[in-house]
Amino acid sequence: MSSNKVTIKFGGKSITCRPDTSLAVALWENGVRHLSHSHKYGKPRGVNCARGHCTSCLMRVDGIPNVRTCHTPVQEGMVVEIQDAGAFYGPPMQKILSIGGHLFPVGFYYKWFTKPAVLSRFFLDQIRPLTGVGRLPDPSAAVADLPAASAEQPAEIIPSANLGNLGTLIIGAGPSGLAAALAANGPVTIIDDHLQPGGQRASALGTLAQSTTTKIERFGILASAHKRLKTLHEDLKDRSDIHFHLGMRAIAGYRPNGLVLRDEHNLFTSTFTNLIWAAGALDTLGLFPGNDTPGVIGPRAAYRLLQRDGLKVEGKRVLVLGCGFDLWLSAALLAARGASISLVVTEPGNNSEVSAAVDLGWQLTTGLQLSEIREQGLGLVEATFVPRASTPGPAHSHMRLKADFAVICGRGKPAYDIPYQLGADLTAQTELGGYAPRGAKNGSFSGQLPNGHGIQVLGEAAGALPGYPAASNEKKVSS
Repeated sequence: MSSNKVTIKFGGKSITCRPDTSLAVALWENGVRHLSHSHKYGKPRGVNCARGHCTSCLMRVDGIPNVRTCHTPVQEGMVVEIQDAGAFYGPPMQKILSIGGHLFPVGFYYKWFTKPAVLSRFFLDQIRPLTGVGRLPDPSAAVADLPAASAEQPAEIIPSANLGNLGTLIIGAGPSGLAAALAANGPVTIIDDHLQPGGQRASALGTLAQSTTTKIERFGILASAHKRLKTLHEDLKDRSDIHFHLGMRAIAGYRPNGLVLRDEHNLFTSTFTNLIWAAGALDTLGLFPGNDTPGVIGPRAAYRLLQRDGLKVEGKRVLVLGCGFDLWLSAALLAARGASISLVVTEPGNNSEVSAAVDLGWQLTTGLQLSEIREQGLGLVEATFVPRASTPGPAHSHMRLKADFAVICGRGKPAYDIPYQLGADLTAQTELGGYAPRGAKNGSFSGQLPNGHGIQVLGEAAGALPGYPAASNEKKVSS
């Protein structure tokens, strides 16, 4: 075995992987995309968010259940298993539920059998074994032993520290967060879970800027975003009062003005005087049959898999569909990595980008909307499209495209959890992609929390589209 390969076991067989990637990507590159199953119907699940925030990639690793394989580095000798479907009657029961699922409303088991309490407990005790979320660790699994519960031997806890009051605190070191830091008066602290400032698209833009095949200059909105990031980084060099905590994330907020933070090893608490929330948005794939099919991901997941984990896509056919900034960035990045692109643009606009795609030889289609996606054979997906209502075309006509995997691009869901926990006034706004502050305009909101502390919500967290900065902050940033 060469020194740059590792061997793991999956399904009783040995497979060879790259050492510098995640376990989920190592399996993907070996043709394994079914990592888990849905709890209710037992349907296959694969990598979804690639950020450790969902349960789609949970597997049993070296006898330990519920391991997030998207964040677990692959190591020599790992034994990896798909977690079972619960008791022996689990799989057939899940098939029955799947066949008759249309008879039961969503969440029926939360609304029925609630009274009397004895019946509720019996029902839950019987339905839970069907889900198959993983047996207890094997006796031989390398898990830490719990210390004795006594005053003489206190339980070991995760190290923690109080960072004190951080004054003006910015969550998110993407373009909106960096612009806000430069526009602020006085010291600023910025927290971001990436190891470099610039946001979740910075690495992808950097790769395109260095590509000699898929040149970033061909795509005006991408070149503009990369130039903006370079300008922000240059301006930061003159600001010694802007401090970064990178590789750290905010995991909870508590009133009146407290935050719980975490890096790879430690927990921290802090308070703030003014909070600027620029945490961006999350992938949303939309509602269509097959949106949970393994091999269907969003653009942010694609950036992580390609840039962080080095997913090999050379020679693969990838379907990229949707609209907006992420459509062009994910397609250009995949092409720069050697993938063959099938592009379906679902909304008009970006004429210069369309021309660039044609010049690059991408298969490009417009005037269609996605109907469904299904698995088609081993390691393939097939998407069915129909004409948009506003597009002339024969009734009931459709088009099918096959690909190794699909990237669905559209407006993201604003990240809102911490402002909500702190009491910010949020409301569901479909046109902005999800919950955003009441009164947010042009990707910006400024107001107060119930305790009187100031809060600003900027960029995608306030419903802005990526690649288009909030005018209220961009005007204050020197170019």
